[in-house]
Amino acid sequence: MRHALLGGLLVPARVPALAQVVQGRAKDSTAPVWLDPRTSLAADVKGAKVYRSLAPVFRALGYDDADRVLVSPLFNHLWAVVYEADWAYEAHQLSGGEKPGLWWLEHFRSVLGAMELLDETIDARLDDMHAYIELETHLLGADTFDRDDLVRAVRLRCSDIKAFTGVAAALTGRPWARELCGLIGPMMAFIDLEDDLRSTQEDAAEGSFNTYNLAVRRWGRTEGRRWLDEVGSGLLHETAARLSRVSPRALQAMWVVLGRPGTDTAARRLRVAASRPRSLLLSGLRRKLFEGTPRPFEPHWRSLDTSGGGR
Repeated sequence: MRHALLGGLLVPARVPALAQVVQGRAKDSTAPVWLDPRTSLAADVKGAKVYRSLAPVFRALGYDDADRVLVSPLFNHLWAVVYEADWAYEAHQLSGGEKPGLWWLEHFRSVLGAMELLDETIDARLDDMHAYIELETHLLGADTFDRDDLVRAVRLRCSDIKAFTGVAAALTGRPWARELCGLIGPMMAFIDLEDDLRSTQEDAAEGSFNTYNLAVRRWGRTEGRRWLDEVGSGLLHETAARLSRVSPRALQAMWVVLGRPGTDTAARRLRVAASRPRSLLLSGLRRKLFEGTPRPFEPHWRSLDTSGGGR
C-alpha cells in the first residue's frame, strides 16, 4: 500500500519526486540515483544519526514516523555525503595536502535537480555549505582574522541543515513549511554556538573547529567570550524578530519545534496547543526562546565539522 504523507502534504506535482526518493530511481534508469558516489559505512551511520536527531523539525513540518522512514533513503544519503566531504577536508586541513574537489556539491545538485527539488533557495544553501568549509579552512590556518569572518562562520556552519530541511519542506508542497525553515535558521546557528561552548576542551584536544576557542585565541578569554555571547544573543533576537513576519501556520509549526516532540502524539498535542490567538502564540514563542537555551535537537549537530568525530 502506498503511504501518503500526513494530511496529504504532497501536492500532485511532487508525487514523482517522492517516488524517486522512496525508490531511489530516475525515470530513465534502473539504478538508484545516489549509488554514485557510494558512501562508507561510517558516513552512513553518521548521516543517519543526524537525520534522526532532526525528527522534531520533520514532525513540525508534518511528517509522521512512517513518513520519515519513507524519505529516509534520501536524507540519510545526503548527510552521509556531508560526512565524506567533511572528512576529506579534515585530512586536507591537517596535512596541507591536495585540496578536495567539489564532487559532493555537484552530487547534491545532480540528485536534487533530477528530482526537481533544486530551487533557488536550496541552491543558495548549497553554495553556503561550500563557502563555510572554505572559510573554516581559512580560519583554522590563519594567524589572524577579523570578527566578520568568525560571525560569518557561525551563520554558515549549519548550512547543510538549512539546505536539507528546505528539501523536506519542498516535498510537502506547503508554503508555510518553507517559512519555518527560514525562521529557524538563526536559532540553529545559536545552538551550534552553544554546543561549541560545551565542547571547548574536547575540540581543542582534537584540533577541531570551535568558535569559542578561535575567539579566545584571537582576542583573549574575557573579550572572546563576551563578544560571542553577544553574537548568540543577537541570533536569538533575530529569530524572535522573524516571528512577527511569518504566517500563523508557520508560527504553530515553530511551537512544535520548540516543544521538542519525541513522538508523533506529542507533536499533535503541540499543534493543538498552538491553536491560539496570534498575539498569545507570539508571546509564548518569545518566552520559550529567551528562557534558557532552546535545545530541540539531540545530539547537537555541526555543519561539516572538522573533528570527524561527529556532530
